[in-house]
Amino acid sequence: MDDFLNILEKAAAEEAQAQRLYAAMILLAPDEDKAQLLEIFKDESDHAVKIQDMLVRYTTGEPGTVAEQTGEVD
Repeated sequence: MDDFLNILEKAAAEEAQAQRLYAAMILLAPDEDKAQLLEIFKDESDHAVKIQDMLVRYTTGEPGTVAEQTGEVD
């Protein structure tokens, strides 16, 4: 289980980095590309929430509630 948690933590960090990169790209991208990048950013946000929920569940034994509180990004 420790190996799994280490990978989950790494995945959470990678998702956070991806969100930062997509936010920067959205700011700098030509207008015609912003909608597509925003769609990708929303997917990354959903992934990050799901990973955080798993981290909460496996480290505390409690159900993760981030997804319930935030829902998916529309």
